[in-house]
Amino acid sequence: MNIIIKEFVKKNWWRYLIGIIFLLMIDYFQIFIPKKIGGIIDNLKNIENMNVIKTYIISMLTLAVSIMIGRFIWRFFIFGTSRLFEFKTANKMFGHILDQSYDFYDKWRTGDLMTRFTEDLNSVRMAMGPSIVMMIDTLFMSSITIYAMINFVNLKLTIYSLLPLPIIGLITLFFGKTIRKLFKHLQKTISDLSDHTEESYAGIHVVKVFSLEKTMLKRFNDRSQKYYDAQMSLIKTWGLMFPLIQFLASMSGVIAIYLGGKMVINEEITFGQLIMFYSYIGMLVWPMMAIGWVVNVLQRGKASYQRLMEIMKSKSNVPEPEKIDENYKFKGKIEIKNLNFKYPGTDKIVLKNINMNIEPGEMVAFVGKIGSGKSTIAKLLLKFYPVEDGKIFIDGIDINKLHSKVIRDNIAYVPQESFLFSMPIEDNISFAHPEQVEKAPEFAKIANVHEDILELPEKYKTLVGERGVTLSGGQKQRVSIARALAKDASFIILDDCLSAVDTETEEAIINNLRNNVINKTMIVISHRLKAVRNADKIFVFDDGEIIESGTHQELMALEGVYYGMYMKQLIEEKLEEE
Repeated sequence: MNIIIKEFVKKNWWRYLIGIIFLLMIDYFQIFIPKKIGGIIDNLKNIENMNVIKTYIISMLTLAVSIMIGRFIWRFFIFGTSRLFEFKTANKMFGHILDQSYDFYDKWRTGDLMTRFTEDLNSVRMAMGPSIVMMIDTLFMSSITIYAMINFVNLKLTIYSLLPLPIIGLITLFFGKTIRKLFKHLQKTISDLSDHTEESYAGIHVVKVFSLEKTMLKRFNDRSQKYYDAQMSLIKTWGLMFPLIQFLASMSGVIAIYLGGKMVINEEITFGQLIMFYSYIGMLVWPMMAIGWVVNVLQRGKASYQRLMEIMKSKSNVPEPEKIDENYKFKGKIEIKNLNFKYPGTDKIVLKNINMNIEPGEMVAFVGKIGSGKSTIAKLLLKFYPVEDGKIFIDGIDINKLHSKVIRDNIAYVPQESFLFSMPIEDNISFAHPEQVEKAPEFAKIANVHEDILELPEKYKTLVGERGVTLSGGQKQRVSIARALAKDASFIILDDCLSAVDTETEEAIINNLRNNVINKTMIVISHRLKAVRNADKIFVFDDGEIIESGTHQELMALEGVYYGMYMKQLIEEKLEEE
């Protein structure tokens, strides 16, 4: 993360410099306002000398206007630059997340990522903007104010009035580390709460079906209580530090009035100088209090830094070649040799000694029990997870020598869980090629969803709700297929994506796809054997292995596992009809 900050400051140092210059100028100008006030008070006894007082007033107004303009400029540059840092870092983080391999999304929770993009990034922004202002303000303003107190008023009075300063420094050091630990814990509770809220909303249908509203409310309350407790712990610590600093700062004012009053009586200083000195004390109070605020913000920023670094340090474990040939088009030939695979971070082997050949333009089916490894093959072909060299070849090229972007540009994949964006249906279908939105009906017809769309109030302009909730399960799946077809890729993978329609409809859609999608290699993963019986090759999976392969007729003639599965499904269909 320090690298990110260094890169940003290296490019935008001039913005900070302009802001800091104007900040220092304004701090310097402010020193003269108490001096002018003191001069006016000391000249009040000379009523006849009103011209002098008018001169003081005009100069004070001039200073006030200059300070107003200067404050706008430094706020624009320093605060504006911190917002630019927030914008750039958010984009960099999001781009980094998009480049991660699939196991990154398996490990990270949505709520946790959202908290880091909002709460943590905001804390870093505060450290990059307001805290810089306060640090400079504290150091420079304190220095020139003390200098003015010594030179314009009295050295002895200044020394006594500043006695509380070292104690304030010790207090901030004492509380600093505690605040950072408490804030880090607070961010974790926010992540847990956000993740639970997002997950509960996403699964609201399951909650309703099982009547688990009270259970979910209790779980939410537990996480909310932890967030509240963490927040209160931080408030107590911060709440104790701030009054202590404020009390010690106010002691400076008490000392100034007590000792300064004696000096006025003894004519060591004028009454105007006492007022001037008290104004300077008032100007020192804020920097003294700001020390605690700066420590709090910096400690929060440091804790959030570490959390953001956890994301930025994550690296894709899928090997990528240095060069990307974005114009490369797949012919559609797939070859897998002696492939064994287990998911990263696990010990269970989910694919064992897989061998297969798929020729360009073939329709191939993967069938078998749930969890037998069918979908894992699809994910490996999409390069979601790393595999050893020499195991998977596309058009004769080792998959590790092809960039994932090239692979995914050439493969249209429809996963088991259909996901639609909150946008019109036509935009969902033309997602890969927005400029070809007028072709959406063409692909919807092939996916057998065109008639359904025409029955909707706004037809293709119908806005799909979040995650496609305004459509039925079968409609969502068929719109997802239309979206994949609109991508116009040379390779299509349908990963059990028609589970929400009946067997006859699934079979009709797959046959329609085969008749309309010419010269494209197609893999269909399905648990309904009747729907894929016309495939050129059928691979039967069981416990991560291919136990049978061939055409429908060849597998039926074997009277093995496929035969048993097929006959069982036929009997089940007949029983349902009766």
